[in-house]
Amino acid sequence: MTEPLMSAPKPKETTTMARRRRIVAGLAAALAAGVTSVAPVGATPSPVNVGGGGATFLANMMDVCRALYNSNTASNPGKDVVTYASVGSGSGKSGFRTGTYDFGGTESAYGATETKPSNFVYVPLVGGPIAIGYRIDGTAPAGAQIKLTGELVAKIFAAQITNWNDPAIAAVNKATAVALKASVAANGVTVKSTVRGTNVTFTATMTPAALKRFKGKKITVTPVTDGTAGTPVMDAGARKSVTKLVILAEKTSYEVKAGTRVIGTLVPKAYTLGVNVTFPSLQIKVAYRQGNSGTTNNFANYLNKEFPTIWTKATSDAFTTAFPGTMPTDGTFQAAQGNDGVSNQVRDNNGTVTYAELSFLTERNISYAKVSNAVGKYVAPSPESSAKNLAAADVATDGVTTLNYKATDAASYPINAISYGLASTAASAKATAVKSYFTYFLNKCAPTQAAPTGYTALTGEILTKALAQVAKIGAG
Repeated sequence: MTEPLMSAPKPKETTTMARRRRIVAGLAAALAAGVTSVAPVGATPSPVNVGGGGATFLANMMDVCRALYNSNTASNPGKDVVTYASVGSGSGKSGFRTGTYDFGGTESAYGATETKPSNFVYVPLVGGPIAIGYRIDGTAPAGAQIKLTGELVAKIFAAQITNWNDPAIAAVNKATAVALKASVAANGVTVKSTVRGTNVTFTATMTPAALKRFKGKKITVTPVTDGTAGTPVMDAGARKSVTKLVILAEKTSYEVKAGTRVIGTLVPKAYTLGVNVTFPSLQIKVAYRQGNSGTTNNFANYLNKEFPTIWTKATSDAFTTAFPGTMPTDGTFQAAQGNDGVSNQVRDNNGTVTYAELSFLTERNISYAKVSNAVGKYVAPSPESSAKNLAAADVATDGVTTLNYKATDAASYPINAISYGLASTAASAKATAVKSYFTYFLNKCAPTQAAPTGYTALTGEILTKALAQVAKIGAG
């Protein structure tokens, strides 16, 4: 299924960088002026300076959370000061191991051949989509948001597709008719849709076996428009039969679930999505991460696991190591430092494509592609579509998360990463301060600040495991 024409995508918060800078600058000014809340009665511990460093992927989120924490005397009564150096996951892991940083930031675990620090834990802190950012001047219609299958992404970054007017790219960027599908059924659950005028009636029925199987679960019908899931229009407890009348949304499919199990996708009214996009004859240039990068590790892992005949090597923090075959030497592949560096490369150079955390693209007004997921839906990266994917991830007892590239949620964006904090379990004042900050990050900052900043707050099993890991920090 293809999607309707969109102008170059705008983030929900189009001034992410300005907003982040206002938070950081405003709080710094308040601290300088002595504007803080009243300190608790009694002696307070001496402030601890906590220096972290590592992944650029989470740097925008880290900037917001540490600024808020540094000024929050309720969560930070000792007035500890947290700093963070955005130097990349590889430097974060090595710097934490050598003691350069009190905590590290990374999207990749220590490799089998890497020297690991002793007595440390991984703490999942925040998630987010790895977006495919691009600049293509001259598409018609102008500003059309492009769509890419995962295979096309793999081939573009493997230098197997080298021009934006390649027929394979054009083939998926065409208008498509979405056929009527008035009924779906699975696992003893049947949901039918009946359209009358501008309304649609959904009727769900369940067999006795299904009633038993899904006892205590909800039957939900959720609209999905332009790859984005809305609020469920039906959210009913399991029963033999239930009916719901709602206004029919145009050019919308409806995902049906019993509990967490997908029953199918309804199309109450056939429609046409998208337009035919014409691409200019323009050489593709790839901006990739210089050095060791957790963003690269997660991106290359997706490519290798999903398209092993194209990306034939196991993932690595280094793009040049993970790259299949020989890296091009004609100047079409250019390395840049950090998520900000590759994003700047795209912004400034027509024909360039990269992989980066979403917030770095949105704050520069860089276009990004919709990417097909495991069920063939083209989905734009967002905090919400990333959350759909992370909900299907597997979390080990040590906090390291294995992402599920086969997630069946129709609104799931397929390429994501989890950012981890690295912290010591040895007892010390520094460890106590890190523990306090990570607790604040997970429980207070991320739930309110992640989505506006372009990230995905952790919930459910991942959050539970993350907090269990936090409890080990400084425990001795």
